[in-house]
Amino acid sequence: MAEHDDPRLNQAVIPPSVLAGIVEIGQREGLPIVSWFSGTGLDPAQIVTSGTVRVSFRQAAAVLRRAVRAMPGRPLGMQVGGRDLLISFGMLGVAMRSCATAGDALALALELHQASGTLLDVEAETFGQEVALRLHERGPDPELVAFLCEEALCSTLVFIRSMFGADWAPTCVELTYPAPPYAERYRRFFRCPVRFGADANRVVFAAALLRQTFPTHYEPTRAVAVDACRRLLDLDDARPDITVAVEALLNRNLRHPLTMTEAAHHLHVTERTLRRQLTAAGERYSAIRDRVRERRATFLLRESALSIDAIAHEIGFSDAREFRRAYIRWTGHPPSATRKA
Repeated sequence: MAEHDDPRLNQAVIPPSVLAGIVEIGQREGLPIVSWFSGTGLDPAQIVTSGTVRVSFRQAAAVLRRAVRAMPGRPLGMQVGGRDLLISFGMLGVAMRSCATAGDALALALELHQASGTLLDVEAETFGQEVALRLHERGPDPELVAFLCEEALCSTLVFIRSMFGADWAPTCVELTYPAPPYAERYRRFFRCPVRFGADANRVVFAAALLRQTFPTHYEPTRAVAVDACRRLLDLDDARPDITVAVEALLNRNLRHPLTMTEAAHHLHVTERTLRRQLTAAGERYSAIRDRVRERRATFLLRESALSIDAIAHEIGFSDAREFRRAYIRWTGHPPSATRKA
């Protein structure tokens, strides 16, 4: 399945924790990570530092493919997935640690796993006295399957070992892809048989684990964290990634408004491509630009003591009269009415 065939893969709803991990590795290696983001509309600096950025599957996959090509033959997914629990899982990790039992945490992970930023889907399978977590790709991608499975499986084991001790090991791990050059690292990390060329990507463990209680159980924290995860995944607010990318770009350049040609240059695409992508998303560049300017102007009118002239300059107007006319067109009333309200 091509990424553009499924509109859900173009929705900017994924927390960029996995991308932040690969960016940090690239920065340590001194690699030209900016080139990994070409054409995606994403800013690598914001990926690492912003807590509000969301990305689409299409954007994340494009960056990760370039990163994997830049660092071939390395256990990159293991490095990203092996980070601190709260870095990998974020608020979902807080919610899971606050559950009463491992079974409750698993049920929560199955419901809200996308809140951790994973690019795979997860389901549970039962085999007699054993349970398996099965990982599904959102679209076949031979270049990324090893990285994505490594990240998901390693972060899962980091979580379980944080609760039950560093010696915990699953029954086995099964993977659909051929053994990578560093396959021995899998066996050292998982501490169980690892089978490559299997029919599915899964980790198997004793069902008795699900009955184990968590010493960190605290219901008030669990409730707050679960609510935060659900709000994070509110798909009613999901927007196409190109819309999010253009809005972010225009927000960063409010004082010096960009033409569509300049925006396309910043996003490393042609103007024709940008126009086509916006049309497919049901957007126009001028409408996004007006929306961004109106939102910032309204905030400044309500929350700051800046003069109307100063606010006009803040959002890229050289003349306050021009700003007033635009604001009336956007909202139906002059800036002074918003300020008085």
